[in-house]
Amino acid sequence: MEETALFTMMALLVVLASLSSIILGKLKLPSIIGFLLTGIIIVNYIGTTDDTTAVIDIFSDLGLVLLMFTIGIEIDISKLRTQGKFAISIAIIQIPVMIFAGMITGTALGYGSIQSITLGAVLSGASTAVVLAVLTANKVLDQGKTEILVLVMIIEDISQVVMISMLTPMMTGESLSTDSLLVLLINIAVFMIVCATLGLKLVPKMIDWFYEHSNDEVISLLCVGLLFAFSLLANMIGLSVAIGAFFTGMMVSISKPKEVVEKFVSPMKTLFIGMFFISVGSKVSVDSLFANLELVLILYIVFCACMFVAVNTGYWVAGGDSRSGWISAFSMCTMGEFAFIISKMAFDNNIFDQSLYSSIIGAAILSMFILPLLVRTSENSFEAANSICPSILKKFLAAVTKDRDLMYHGLTVASYRTRDRFSKALTNGAFLILLILFIEVVFFSIYDPLSAWLTANFGGDQYQWRIGILFANTIILLEPCRRMAK
Repeated sequence: MEETALFTMMALLVVLASLSSIILGKLKLPSIIGFLLTGIIIVNYIGTTDDTTAVIDIFSDLGLVLLMFTIGIEIDISKLRTQGKFAISIAIIQIPVMIFAGMITGTALGYGSIQSITLGAVLSGASTAVVLAVLTANKVLDQGKTEILVLVMIIEDISQVVMISMLTPMMTGESLSTDSLLVLLINIAVFMIVCATLGLKLVPKMIDWFYEHSNDEVISLLCVGLLFAFSLLANMIGLSVAIGAFFTGMMVSISKPKEVVEKFVSPMKTLFIGMFFISVGSKVSVDSLFANLELVLILYIVFCACMFVAVNTGYWVAGGDSRSGWISAFSMCTMGEFAFIISKMAFDNNIFDQSLYSSIIGAAILSMFILPLLVRTSENSFEAANSICPSILKKFLAAVTKDRDLMYHGLTVASYRTRDRFSKALTNGAFLILLILFIEVVFFSIYDPLSAWLTANFGGDQYQWRIGILFANTIILLEPCRRMAK
């Protein structure tokens, strides 16, 4: 690539992105939309060359790594441990509801199993940056309630990282053999366990030691080096570079030079993350977007409706008040950064076609445009809903809420041993639900390739092997289901 072509494209991309972001900033809309629109404009109206595509792809990969690193470094693990119970209660309900909503929607629209599962992952989270910006501008929730939402979205981020690691091998399609799939699943488990245990215990101590014996620039360079090293390690074992970048950010987040590294990375982050979202927009076809406006609206309505119900329900189960639950539910009705990350991965691996990909990006942009209006009118809509609610329904909800409050009051006056047992029971129940879901996703993904592999290597009828796989699935589910019932 010639230097002239590189500098020309960089200038065009950065200037267009800056102008779009400035205009949208005047309208109090997030700059992400400006980056997405820049990509859409360049590809659909200005045109691209091989050099343009090469520039966008290279900087997009760097942007993805820095985006995941930034998400990881912003996670406050100590706050999650001390104040996360309420947020976890919401997330345990909200995340599975959104995943299943996406899967059911995908199936109803005629998409295959992998497309539907991926769509569920896309719809399962909200945008921390956009939600915080809108809540800060409108001040409809106090600081404590806002922090709870931030913790919920942090849990969403962690769950979506897990989903990316599970989806990465599935996205390779039929060329993935059963043996390779099993090896990749083991690699996922080993990589995440090592990062979550040894990595979070040893690497921050190593960073702290180097920080005491060096300066700000050197330690920042070391952390950036670790970022690319863990990203490369994840890529070498068949996972997405995003996984390695995310865990590196979490490691740095609990080290002493966290703020130093954030300040050092900030200028690079702004440029390259912008390039990532430009790349996302560059893959959107305007013709496809307008041809699928109905699908855009369906995805947006499904996302908002299910997110509203899920967060409201989670808030109620966690013991929150109805007003805060209503406003919080509306505040999370915008698709998150992971929607773009997962969608781009699916499109690049030919899991999503052009129409579905463009529709998801369109729905995400629409959700960002409409969110400020939803948040500004959330208090009025709550009062209106409360005034038109039938008295019979009000009495029923009041009675159910009273029973809930009595149960939680009983826990507060109960002995420590009783509270501890109840808390462990809830934790175990949530873990068992996730375990059952994981088992079913694994069996769902290996069902066809495993039956074909068994038939090819051991003979027999493929139908009989499929019956055997279903039987094995049932046997494996018996123990977690028994414990769940208990």
